[in-house]
Amino acid sequence: MSATDDERQRDEDDERAARERWERREERRRRKERTRRESLRRRLGDSSTFKRETFYALENLNRANWPAKIVGGALFALILLNAVVVFVSAQPGLDPVAANIIQGFYRFSTVCFFVEYIARIWIADLAYGNCTPARARLRYIFSPWGIIDLLSFGPNMAAWFLPVTPALQNVISVVRLVRLIKISRYMRGLRTIGRVISKHYHEIVASFLVIAMLVVVASVVMYEIEHPAQPDKFNNLLSGIYWAVTTVTSTGYGDLVPITPAGRIVGSVIMFLSVALVAIPGGIFSAGFVAEFQNANLRKIERDVRREDARQDNRDEEERAADEEVERAVAEEPEKEAPSRNSSADPSQRAHK
Repeated sequence: MSATDDERQRDEDDERAARERWERREERRRRKERTRRESLRRRLGDSSTFKRETFYALENLNRANWPAKIVGGALFALILLNAVVVFVSAQPGLDPVAANIIQGFYRFSTVCFFVEYIARIWIADLAYGNCTPARARLRYIFSPWGIIDLLSFGPNMAAWFLPVTPALQNVISVVRLVRLIKISRYMRGLRTIGRVISKHYHEIVASFLVIAMLVVVASVVMYEIEHPAQPDKFNNLLSGIYWAVTTVTSTGYGDLVPITPAGRIVGSVIMFLSVALVAIPGGIFSAGFVAEFQNANLRKIERDVRREDARQDNRDEEERAADEEVERAVAEEPEKEAPSRNSSADPSQRAHK
């Protein structure tokens, strides 16, 4: 009984310690976010109107004025049109007129994305408010988003000054697909995926490492078992890895199947293990999504409460100022009446005299 109580106490202590670590981590994150916002607010106040509206057009359309909103909306529409045109241009046998229109559209998009890249470098000191301007610009240039923005126009612009070979044209066509990633900047759900991955990075990496170990072990074992029976199918270790990946992911194309009794037993064991292991990353992502949206709702509630408290404080301040004004007026009223009584009493006193 005491051993059970000790185990329960240890579990409670571990849970309490984990909760405290999570609270400290969340407090550090909130403190860092507050510092970043304060620095951003200060830098926005010190920057020019044009730079501030450029920042809003690229990063926060809700606070932009109508010209900046038009620019930001047009940029988003341009990214969507590129997503459509990429699929249209991949169709064989296009009409020459349509091909020329698509090429003109690609040139226009390249110029627009180049201007956007320069603008983002210019406002990087606002986007990364906790860095110096030079460091903020370098941080954007070498960030994943900076590399994506560079690849969205760089190869196409390089093709204007370099001789285009069929190989280079194929590379440009493939790299052009990077433009589709820019859509995720404007989608909250895709940004949530990034936050979930960053918060649960260690758990996700650990789960995929376990799956990778299962794939490697299964591929080696299956190759050693099936290679003597069907050397044309399991001719090297890569074919064993291919079979293990299709089996673990429950794809099962059917082009590689074990035919020996030992191979079928191993395949059955791998299938049962893969059902449990492949579900781990899905559970981590699901729990992360639920927690992220709950935190988003809590943050929204906190913002609403702070906004309501600020409005209530303003109302209280106005009521307090009104009360002070009334009290001041009431206090000044006798002082105004006293001289008037004295002035009205003087003639009677003079007449009495």
